Amino acid sequence: MFRSYLANVASRAIVIRKNNARFVSFHKLKETLNHFWSSDSKKLPYKHVCQIGDPVLRGHAMKIEPEVIKLEDFQKVITHLINIMRSYDACGMSGPQIGLPWQIFAIEHTMEHMKTSDEVIKKAYEMEVIPVTIFINPELKIIDHTPIILYEGCESVRGYSAAVPRAYEIEITALNASAEQFTWRGRGWSARIAQHEYDHLQGELYIDKMDMSTFQCTAWEKINKNDGKIHLNYLPKK
Repeated sequence: MFRSYLANVASRAIVIRKNNARFVSFHKLKETLNHFWSSDSKKLPYKHVCQIGDPVLRGHAMKIEPEVIKLEDFQKVITHLINIMRSYDACGMSGPQIGLPWQIFAIEHTMEHMKTSDEVIKKAYEMEVIPVTIFINPELKIIDHTPIILYEGCESVRGYSAAVPRAYEIEITALNASAEQFTWRGRGWSARIAQHEYDHLQGELYIDKMDMSTFQCTAWEKINKNDGKIHLNYLPKK
């Protein structure tokens, strides 16, 4: 399902089933994660966000055993995920986006993010500050099915955006970075971010749910103004 570079990882992993759900626990975990943290930038997890076309974005991510979450090396993965999210100035980031087919994502919306949007946008999207939150093995339930259609983008579909319908209010039950179960509820902006990241764990992208007539290049005006002399940069913003 995933790229061939995952073969060595799979050889060290034991995939088990519990109630028809796939979990991943690691054999020789130290060796495996040391392989991940190699100085070779092409090793997993990536230091960049992978782009649409990479099979890892289209597979169903595997659940993580709670005892794995508590290990020091997995904690490094969590820190890395947050750092990549922040380096792209993103509001969310999932495991598959950095090449890891695991059920984990992070969300965060800071006051600095708020300052970049005008009041009309903040009101329309019901934006708010969201502290960094880690979701592992999340289960999502829709509380209010009212579809709210607003524009969103994705670091894995860099340079484009579209209007996407999202449920107004949701509830997520997940494990946190300490392997403790918690329940989180979001509405408006926070619900939109969480649904977007949750979709990544199902192998879905916002383009699968968008209003196709609204799909647009975010730099189309600059392209015209600069006679097409615009380059799309896939590097982090920071």
